[in-house]
Amino acid sequence: MIAKLTKKKTALLTAAVLGALTLPAYAAEANANADADTVKVKANDVVVTASRTEQMVKETPSSVEVITRADIDRMGAENLVQALRLAAGIDIHENGMVGNQSAIRGMDTNQTLILIDGRRIRTENTSETANYYELQRVNMDDVDRIEIVRGAASSLYGADALGGVINIIKKVPKEDKVGVLADWTSRQKDGGIRLETAKKGNWAFSSSFKTTDIRERGSDAMSNMYGNKYFFDLDGRMDLAKNKWLDVFFDYMKEDLDMKDSLVQATNYDHDRLSTGVKFSGRDHLGNYDMQLYYTYFNKDQETRYRHGGNLSSFDKMRLDSYVFDGKRSLALGDDHLLTVGGEYRQEDYESTRIKGSGTMTRDGITDHLGDSSMKYAALYLQDEWTVTPKWLLIPSIRWDYNDTFGSEVTGKLGTTYKLSKNTRFKANIGTAYRAPTASELFFSWQHTPNAIMEVHINGNPDLKPEKSVNFDLGFEAEKGKTSGKVTYFHNKVDDLIHIHTVMTPVPMPHFHMLANGTYENVDSATMQGVEAEVKHALGAGFSLRGTYTYLDAKDDTTGARLTGRARHTASLQLGYEDPKHGLSALLWNDWTSGYRYEESVGRRSVPRDASISLLNFVVNKKFGDRFSAYLGIDNILDKTSDALAYDGRIWRGGVRMTF
Repeated sequence: MIAKLTKKKTALLTAAVLGALTLPAYAAEANANADADTVKVKANDVVVTASRTEQMVKETPSSVEVITRADIDRMGAENLVQALRLAAGIDIHENGMVGNQSAIRGMDTNQTLILIDGRRIRTENTSETANYYELQRVNMDDVDRIEIVRGAASSLYGADALGGVINIIKKVPKEDKVGVLADWTSRQKDGGIRLETAKKGNWAFSSSFKTTDIRERGSDAMSNMYGNKYFFDLDGRMDLAKNKWLDVFFDYMKEDLDMKDSLVQATNYDHDRLSTGVKFSGRDHLGNYDMQLYYTYFNKDQETRYRHGGNLSSFDKMRLDSYVFDGKRSLALGDDHLLTVGGEYRQEDYESTRIKGSGTMTRDGITDHLGDSSMKYAALYLQDEWTVTPKWLLIPSIRWDYNDTFGSEVTGKLGTTYKLSKNTRFKANIGTAYRAPTASELFFSWQHTPNAIMEVHINGNPDLKPEKSVNFDLGFEAEKGKTSGKVTYFHNKVDDLIHIHTVMTPVPMPHFHMLANGTYENVDSATMQGVEAEVKHALGAGFSLRGTYTYLDAKDDTTGARLTGRARHTASLQLGYEDPKHGLSALLWNDWTSGYRYEESVGRRSVPRDASISLLNFVVNKKFGDRFSAYLGIDNILDKTSDALAYDGRIWRGGVRMTF
């Protein structure tokens, strides 16, 4: 393990980061950054996540997808799960009725970095829970668009981006407007209000409130997480001067949920998350610049009680305090180079009953240890967008990351787009990535009794090594007339992949039960490779057809066994209809999942199985003027079920949007 930096080195690093953000404009006279010139194009033609600067989707070498506000409204998406359903190459299957995966290209859910306006929002930090709940923790009424970058992005975003990035970009207040929404599904109901103001003096504000009521479902022995969620957001933008802005934000979320997790026990989940911060940004004749400081607080207080008598059987307490300072500066060097330099400093303080520690907590006579951990991160990165010729774009990037537990790591990436003709392009990327173990994975110590015949012990491993990967992808894109398509081959080899090794042991006395002992460990090597394909065709008369397909081969290189929790084949065929004159849109689509590998307990053995399912879905949306719209949808029309894939039947949903 690399030794920790001295305080002097840390001070020098901070100075270097600040210096990178305030570089003086000592460069030759150049064109203004493309950000100032591309605002005329459609929002879905531009992506900012792939390179941290505005790029046309067709130009960027990365495999990207943009889900616009119009797409979200057309789907009637009341949460991120609904919004991401039509995206290619993302696994968002429900995880045992306690959340959803967000896995890209066969990587684990915790290897996807989820951002809001470029800010990290992860609050759970174990391999099993990281990101599982985040897709249900965003108020969709605040979302302007969602950008998805497939493939490792560690050279720009550091650890946690081995699989890719999902960046949720919020609306910017522009006009006086009040919006009211109501959604209803056979699983939950939502109600909310959003207020926006046009600029008053130098300020414009927006504020929103939403409440969600999730229904209980499932058997008496095992139910989903049900109860209430509350969201409150406040955003403001101040014009400091021409082309200079100050953004402030305050987001609060509360969850009061319950779950019957056995015939004898039930758990209450009381969660609070608060995020607040300030961002200064602007642009000049050389490029864009920004810096931001934000804080995230998350508190988890869970109690498990016996369902007969209500006595406490166990409790779980966790608090996270995260402090982040980051920023970047883009410089146009001549006509052919756009240089971006940036940095980040982050500190995460955890206090949890699941982390090994010497302190104790007592509640209703039950004692549990209380441990804490503090990790500090710092980074610098450099990227050059080099227009070699009018047909050839080359983007090299490099990033230096520092972790006070694991030391330094350097990752890099080289991406390129070559225009074979006006409507055909070749894209390629090759790079390295890594993810350092979290505090929970290092120091976990947790005992839990999910039901009367099962006892679970999970232990951290302080000897874990960071996950490291080498990845590349090759893609071809083309448009001809009413048809467009793209195909990409991707390959990602990960060393020291972190997972839990579980040993099941029968315990006959004093009463028979199974003891599951799980310990975090590194797998020597794993490879995820496959093909992504997409075709779109305008049929005419308002109809369009889109098809997506992903083939995935994910295996443990040591044993040759397929990795569980991943499908061999996923496909979607979507028939859309648009009639702007009458404000009508509709979408009929079928999703296929085949060869989903999972393990089933047979006696004392775990046996690998494959699951498959085909789901037919429909949604129709109608606008009544500029101020009112309504939608109605049916998910899983044919009422299919699958325990392995967590589908439990048909879902009806509908909603209305009103603007005043």
